[in-house]
Amino acid sequence: MRRKGVRGEILPEQHDGLPDSTNPSGLCPRCGKQSSFEIVGSLPVTMDYGNVGRDGAGNIVIDDVERVTSLRCRHCRHSVVVVEEKWIGDEPWQMGQFGTVSYRGIHWWPLPSTNLSPDIPDEVALAFAEAVSALHAHYPRASAVMARRTLEAVTVEQGETTGVLATRLRKLAESNLLEPTLADWATEVRLVGNIGGHFDPISDVSTEDAQQLISFTRVLLRYLYELPAELGRRRTQNS
Repeated sequence: MRRKGVRGEILPEQHDGLPDSTNPSGLCPRCGKQSSFEIVGSLPVTMDYGNVGRDGAGNIVIDDVERVTSLRCRHCRHSVVVVEEKWIGDEPWQMGQFGTVSYRGIHWWPLPSTNLSPDIPDEVALAFAEAVSALHAHYPRASAVMARRTLEAVTVEQGETTGVLATRLRKLAESNLLEPTLADWATEVRLVGNIGGHFDPISDVSTEDAQQLISFTRVLLRYLYELPAELGRRRTQNS
């Protein structure tokens, strides 16, 4: 049975985040299932030329601080590409001094939940893709901020370019571009996005908060862009 949030909405399937070579398990962007992954191989893309050494045979060794790794899902047998950053212990390589060296994912291809219709404007789709990426990389605050930015892009695209976001959303609701439930959820995205964008040791953004915002924002994009375009094409075909 699918999980539901506190408001009764369906939440994404539970998973361990997106995979990398340090933790080769999690959500497969291809099949959308929790899976384990086979490491196919890695190639360095960024080198630390300030840290040049030699191996036991006297060959020059230059650390790769970013690399691209291919991982094959054991469920669907398709591959995922991840750009990874070097970590030393529990800190990125620039700050870490002691501890085990590992590589952790920072960008994935393809991204889950971002196979959006071309009916959605590029600037809106790009903001939403970044919100999804931040969520699956375990950065719920950043995800909430980008969900809010997606709303800002929507209001501009819909012709509301002046005033704060709350004013723009109210105008869209007053013009019936947003029906009441969507308008209420848009306000929720704005408020949680504000929490994510400002430091407050008491109020914070949870992973479930970010999941709910992503789920709602996806529905909003379908309502505003995809459904009208699909209806228009259907009427054209039947005329």
